[in-house]
Amino acid sequence: MCKLTLTTSLPLGILLLCGGPARMEASGDTPITIKDGGSILLYAGGLDDGKTWKAIRGELRHLNATGVLSGVKVVEAGADRCAGDAKCGVDLYQHWTIQVNYGAASLTIASVSANKGVHVRFSRYIPFAKWRKTANADERAFGHGDGLHITGIAVNNGPNLCAGKDGCEVTVIYTTP
Repeated sequence: MCKLTLTTSLPLGILLLCGGPARMEASGDTPITIKDGGSILLYAGGLDDGKTWKAIRGELRHLNATGVLSGVKVVEAGADRCAGDAKCGVDLYQHWTIQVNYGAASLTIASVSANKGVHVRFSRYIPFAKWRKTANADERAFGHGDGLHITGIAVNNGPNLCAGKDGCEVTVIYTTP
């Protein structure tokens, strides 16, 4: 008979249940924020650890493709542009897309397949390879000092929620099981 203490048997049990370390995925909420800040800033929870996101062909893709959107918030000059709607009009059971315009370029945060998965697509004018790390963990900046600002944020090709006058910001919460 083999006795295992709870501290050693619990991680072992999880490892066996998941079929090995390669099948274990992080779960929880991953915030993704794009905002003005002397340049355009991108914050993606877990970006620096290299285990949550992968940069491929002009996009950042979350490695856990089973998650879904659980919240959207658009703010301009401190004002909630979604009128208190925690989903900002997004049907959580359908494909969704959020476009952020920055000068002549744009970024798109969207589901990958139907309403599952999430990726951030970069236009050719602002490829992810040209974004630079900031002093903040999981944050990248593009165009520091270029004088440009976010000029528009549209949810599912809807109306522009940001006039580009003062501090536009969009935050998406991606929840994985």
